[in-house]
Amino acid sequence: MNIAEKVFEQLRDQILQGTWKEGEKLPSEQELTETLGVSRSSVRQAIRTLADYGMVETRNGTGTYVKRQISGNYMLNIVPIGDLQFEDIVEVLDFLCLIEDSVAAMAVQRCTQEELAELQAIHKRLIAAKDQNDLEALTNVDVEFHSKIAMITQNSLVVQTYALLLEFLQPVMHRTYVTLGAEEGIPYHERLIQAFCAHDAVSAKNVMGAHAQNRRDKFLALQERIEP
Repeated sequence: MNIAEKVFEQLRDQILQGTWKEGEKLPSEQELTETLGVSRSSVRQAIRTLADYGMVETRNGTGTYVKRQISGNYMLNIVPIGDLQFEDIVEVLDFLCLIEDSVAAMAVQRCTQEELAELQAIHKRLIAAKDQNDLEALTNVDVEFHSKIAMITQNSLVVQTYALLLEFLQPVMHRTYVTLGAEEGIPYHERLIQAFCAHDAVSAKNVMGAHAQNRRDKFLALQERIEP
């Protein structure tokens, strides 16, 4: 994870926790640079990512402001802080089984050529991480892949929900790769890319639905290995 990504996560968490309220102006780039001890370019990239996630908007000449979003406390009540219990993880996986297929279908219908190119670039990095058997990088890029699909929907509720749920699920995804190998999940991503290239919302919906169900099934199978 690079510095800009770390800054993004820190600012995102502060927004979700209510440090800055809806409509409130964020500190300037210079102030954030000094407070966080990072470069201005890292702060600027982090703010752009926040804007991509629908969490802030930059107004020319006045600064960056927090947009209306899901209440951080509300979402954190849905997904508990700290170590997730088995039942919590299953509930999150069940929820993703309900929504991920529709999210993929919506994303295909709204995807621009530029966004498709970005998704393909992320997929190439996913393959590179797999080929190098870099499981940490593979997990991070996997999260980025699904986050990008959420962003393509242009729906801030979807984007923010994904941001939080994927953060909590990231350790589960990493454990799946460690246990089952780097190939896990790659075929689904390849078929999703094909569906996006073909602008085939039905295919994307079916593939993502199967992917979400497979993720849930594999987690349950892993848990049975640990606790027979």
